[in-house]
Amino acid sequence: MKSSVIIKGNKYGFQIVLNPTLPFEELLKEVAAKFKESIQFFDLGRPIAVSFTGRDLTAGEQNLLVDTISENSGLNISCVIDGAKVYETQFAQVLENLREEKKKAEQEEMAQENSFPENRIKKNGQFYRGTLRSGQTIEVEGSIVILGDINPGAQVIAGGNVVVLGCLKGTVHAGYPEDKTAFVAALMMEPMQIQIGSFIARSPDQKGKYIKKSGRRRNHPEMEAKLAFVENDNIFIETITRSLISEISIS
Repeated sequence: MKSSVIIKGNKYGFQIVLNPTLPFEELLKEVAAKFKESIQFFDLGRPIAVSFTGRDLTAGEQNLLVDTISENSGLNISCVIDGAKVYETQFAQVLENLREEKKKAEQEEMAQENSFPENRIKKNGQFYRGTLRSGQTIEVEGSIVILGDINPGAQVIAGGNVVVLGCLKGTVHAGYPEDKTAFVAALMMEPMQIQIGSFIARSPDQKGKYIKKSGRRRNHPEMEAKLAFVENDNIFIETITRSLISEISIS
């Protein structure tokens, strides 16, 4: 590899090819230099997606790379797409999903504001825009929509539902303290821990359990919006469909 860091861009974001053997600290410096010297070519006013290929990364290393790119370029990275085989259409689909979900959430917020102006924040929820990084915590009395990622080590505690228009890789407690009718939704569902009311579920590598209901296998299941909810005293995680939304609404 002639360069330790190769940036392949398209109109939706970047695929970043990394040297597999270079020490990570040196690789971070290379990434910082690459993006800093190219800052004049970037459109800083729109969200983008990125993908890292060429070497295996831990969640912590991936977060450090995202932070380094943002700090040295000013780019608004809305999501990280995992996997080596990433194509422009997939970048476009992820960002289109983000835009559509944001638009729907804003329309719902406006409708709630018109119907219940006196208690909108307390009962109908609120927005948070930005990525929650390790060590950050948000606590709200009602529901919350987060336009961004929840990174490992970050935490959200809500009295109502939690909707993440991005990647959920941290910890979420919905329905605090004991409302098991609450739910957690995310465009990419890879949580360290989810708690709904008094029910707790952890990711497989945390030696806990949550249940993914059966369905067709897909090439990129991590790109499917998913919903976590309590049923029969277990937390289930299932791909969001119209029928699932109807079932949750009725129950």
